[in-house]
Amino acid sequence: MNNRILSGRDTGALTRGYVNKLRIAVPGKPGFKAFVNATSHNVSGYCIDIFEAAAKKLPHVLRYEFVVVDGSYDELVRNVCSGIYDAVVGDITITAEQAVDVDFTMPYTESGVSLLVLTENDSKPAIEWVFLKPLTTQLWLALVGGFFFTGLVVWMIEFPRNPEYQGSSLRQCSTALYFSFSTLTFSHGQIIRSPLSKIVVVIWCFVVLVIVQSYTASLSSILTAKRLRPSVTDLEQLLSNGDYIGHQSGSLVQSVLKKRGFNVNRLNAYTNKTEYAEALRKGSKNGGVSAIVDEIPYITSFLSDPKYHNEFQMVNRIYKTPGLGFVFPKESQLVHDLSVAILELTFGAEGSQIEEKWLGKATPLPSYGMPNTDATPLTLQSFSGLFIITSSEGDGGSEGHGGSGPLQNGTGNRSMANQPHREARNVNPQGVNGIGESPGDVEPNDSLPEHAILIEMNTR
Repeated sequence: MNNRILSGRDTGALTRGYVNKLRIAVPGKPGFKAFVNATSHNVSGYCIDIFEAAAKKLPHVLRYEFVVVDGSYDELVRNVCSGIYDAVVGDITITAEQAVDVDFTMPYTESGVSLLVLTENDSKPAIEWVFLKPLTTQLWLALVGGFFFTGLVVWMIEFPRNPEYQGSSLRQCSTALYFSFSTLTFSHGQIIRSPLSKIVVVIWCFVVLVIVQSYTASLSSILTAKRLRPSVTDLEQLLSNGDYIGHQSGSLVQSVLKKRGFNVNRLNAYTNKTEYAEALRKGSKNGGVSAIVDEIPYITSFLSDPKYHNEFQMVNRIYKTPGLGFVFPKESQLVHDLSVAILELTFGAEGSQIEEKWLGKATPLPSYGMPNTDATPLTLQSFSGLFIITSSEGDGGSEGHGGSGPLQNGTGNRSMANQPHREARNVNPQGVNGIGESPGDVEPNDSLPEHAILIEMNTR
């Protein structure tokens, strides 16, 4: 065990019960320097600042020196019990086993054991039909049926008096269906004249509005939850699969995992954030691990790093601990006074400032199995199936207009021949031929009259 005695700290007169300067052991941590960072000349970190801030709030002054000890946390606690050191200041987890031999101060941070996992990145097919998922099959069928039914009702009301809904059977059907389905985007342009039709359309538009808004919210929720689903959610799942598990070197997590039935050969120890990220990215089948089991303060410190916040997440607290505290011998007079000072720091602004300094301002709270719900932008691939359908309809429509129509070759059927006469009647009530004959008196021919074509072109 290598010890390095650093410069002492002095807050004034000696504490009652202590005749010498306190020798306080500090663990020499290889990783997570934000908690304890011990160098050859100085010690710093979140735990050190909390202790020094609490020592300044004592009703009496305190003289002490830090001794950096390269050893396990269990050894540090035993050395305090045997009298080698007067205290241990560091990220020491309060446990029932150690509390038998030493006293702990009040915890100065939340603790517990949780899972750190990789956010699942599902492999996506070339074409996705995710836009159909917000609505059930029954609702889709009911919605399509509603469009057809609304078009039928509007056609039945408007047919006797509205020329827009008259003509050939194909024209009547297409007009009614186009009007009905155009209400989905509120772009219906046909004129409806009957007040009863207007009532029907207003009611149907309200139904469409509610469904569209609900569909949008549901689709956003589905896409977000799907992308941010964790790859592992339960410790028992890892145990049954025989996956490799990672933990912080020297922490109590290894003993916790052994008690849960994990094989020691399946447990890998890591020391810093970089090793955590690399092991999780590799996965259990490629020399890494499926999950990291560690105490919550270390996981929140890991996730506060912008490099890892969106790629990893914490789920499912599996074990509770009282928190991190400072170690003193049994019946030490400093335990009570420091505990009161720690409570003052915890509920004051100074404690928050120290936490922000070392652990970051936006330290994420534990999710305990709840996935992150940050909004994500929608991608074109998510609606690839919808765009394929749209493009197919466009191709079919262009093929339908590819041939020559009746007006192009000067011939047409009887219904097309009547169309110019009706337009001519609207312009000239006395008739197309100017001698008082109505268009209905003129027998239609297989070819359109030349003057009728000219009149139609002028009225467009």
